[in-house]
Amino acid sequence: MTLTREELCNRVGEIKPDKSKPKEWVKPLWFLFSIGWYVALSVAIPTGLGFWLDRPDNFDTHPLYTLIGFGLGTIIAFYGLYRMLRRFYLEQKAQEKNQKPE
Repeated sequence: MTLTREELCNRVGEIKPDKSKPKEWVKPLWFLFSIGWYVALSVAIPTGLGFWLDRPDNFDTHPLYTLIGFGLGTIIAFYGLYRMLRRFYLEQKAQEKNQKPE
């Protein structure tokens, strides 16, 4: 006699996993993935633009625009990171508030 998974769970007394509930780890993982790309691109694009402007056929100011681009990109990255983390924190706080049994 073969048992289905549901019958086996009922006989053993295990709690059957709830398939309707989405995986809780997906949203934080996606959030971290998007933060990584945001920080990388917000630093790399202004730095690359500064490096391009520093070439001899453009302005020939070798480290100046590269450093300005890096500084500007770092400021943009930290500001955006702060905004993203603050939004995520507020969402998590609201979610915890809604889930607390009263």
